[in-house]
Amino acid sequence: LRVENKMYVIEHPIPPALADDSAALLAEWNALYDAYNEVAYLMLESMTPELHRQFENYSPYKILKELKSMFEKQARVERFDLI
Repeated sequence: LRVENKMYVIEHPIPPALADDSAALLAEWNALYDAYNEVAYLMLESMTPELHRQFENYSPYKILKELKSMFEKQARVERFDLI
C-alpha cells in the first residue's frame, strides 16, 4: 500500500459520493472508490474464509478498525489467562 500510495484507504473512511454533477469530480470520486475496492479485495484475500465472509461488505477502513478491536480484546483475555 505504501508503494502504491494507498495508505489513505485504511487510514480514513471513504467520503460520501458528491451530489455535484461535475464530470471531473465524479471521475475523481470513482477513482477513489476503485482504490478503496482494490485494497478491500487485497485485505479479504489474505483472510480466513470465516473472516472473509464476515467482512466482505466492509470498507478497508472499517475492516481494519474491526480487526483491531477483535484482536485487542483477544490479547487482553490471553494476558488475563496468563496471570
